[in-house]
Amino acid sequence: MIHHPLQRYVYLLAAVMLTVVVLYFGRDLILLSLISALLAFMLLPMARGMEERMRAPRWLAALLATLVLVIAALGAVFFLGWQLSSFGHDLPALQASLAQKGLTFQDWIEQITHIDRRAQVEWFNDQLAGIAEWGGKAAIDLFSSTGAALALVVPIPVFVFLLLLLKDKFRTFFQQVDQGEDGLLLTVMQRISKLSRKYLRGVFLVVLILGVLNSIGFLLLDLEYAILFGFLAGFLNVVPYIGVLIGSLFPALLALVTKDSALYAVGAIGVCVLTQFLDNNFITPKVVGSSVSINPLASIVALLGFGMLWGVVGMVVALPLTGMLKIICDAIPALQPYGYILGEEIDYPEEQRLHLPFLGARKAPPPPPAHDPPA
Repeated sequence: MIHHPLQRYVYLLAAVMLTVVVLYFGRDLILLSLISALLAFMLLPMARGMEERMRAPRWLAALLATLVLVIAALGAVFFLGWQLSSFGHDLPALQASLAQKGLTFQDWIEQITHIDRRAQVEWFNDQLAGIAEWGGKAAIDLFSSTGAALALVVPIPVFVFLLLLLKDKFRTFFQQVDQGEDGLLLTVMQRISKLSRKYLRGVFLVVLILGVLNSIGFLLLDLEYAILFGFLAGFLNVVPYIGVLIGSLFPALLALVTKDSALYAVGAIGVCVLTQFLDNNFITPKVVGSSVSINPLASIVALLGFGMLWGVVGMVVALPLTGMLKIICDAIPALQPYGYILGEEIDYPEEQRLHLPFLGARKAPPPPPAHDPPA
């Protein structure tokens, strides 16, 4: 049955609108399931290795793998708390230094614009009132979102443990659902699992490398809290484009407050620019590779879209989700044009095409037309 183009457009628009509604109103459950599944995909080889090499029962292997995840997360939280507590002790001194820098800045403005300090203070107070009103609303939103985030984080280890424990049941489920389809659904899920595992491992390693490089650069500049802001900039790199900009502002502002010369702030930004250059050209291509083969335009649209739906968490998971969507689109013939527009120009190896039915094997070129011999 051939649908009119207008009918197809209406169906597509209705499907997109319904998907957005479901993603928005079901965000808590969807994010919980999605993050748990991504982490379970990453821990799956560890749990499988414990079962095969150590002869551990499945429940014990799943439990040990989940405990490794919990210990790593708690270690990161304790490290961040230790650095923030040191920062909090020195906060009064930083405020005094900021006040002194503010007086110097006011003198500079007065020399340039001939606006006295009183007029500057009045203008600043007016702006501060608006910022305070916005900040109060932002604080309320932050506390409410923090509570929601904690409610989301707590069940994740339980979900990860159950997903690892029931992995064979899910495999059998996909095989039963996919009867008569040449194992297409199971193949797609295996590709999604490999993509998630490679992407998450690569991202964690990139954050660690960038945190070390940033910290070394800030230590060479003799900046305060070099390790804290170095790893903060590395962690914010998880959010593409936006995180890099925010991560470079914090050390630059700290350098302006604690140092006598603005060159330290320029140096802090230079460290971030250099590490970002190394990340874009050497670190990420070698560590993460092309596991999420999404073109830049689709990446930006995905970041903005998932950011509007799910906030900062949506921006973090935007790229792997879009990569999963591309795999699904490549698997369904009717959706292959959408997978093409999302992805980059990638020439899949011959053996990969033979094992992935939705890519299809390369067809040999047609033989040249035969010419009749002249009479």
